[in-house]
Amino acid sequence: MKRNYRPHGPAKLDRPLSFDEVAGHRNLCCGLYGICLQVVVRRRWTSFTCQPCSLYTRNQPDPDAVVGPAKVLSMPAR
Repeated sequence: MKRNYRPHGPAKLDRPLSFDEVAGHRNLCCGLYGICLQVVVRRRWTSFTCQPCSLYTRNQPDPDAVVGPAKVLSMPAR
């Protein structure tokens, strides 16, 4: 049985992304995004994309949305 495996981590791009392209190429809400940025900086890549990563999802949550315990804490008290 053959697995459909995609590796974790960023993929190198040889051109910088415009501001409008970033949302389509990167998963800014990923818990590993900071680690991937460190990898990109250490390897001195011009740019990168998250699309080939197995953790990348096209339907990314709104980065400004409150999630997790902070959502409960921000609820008004009655």
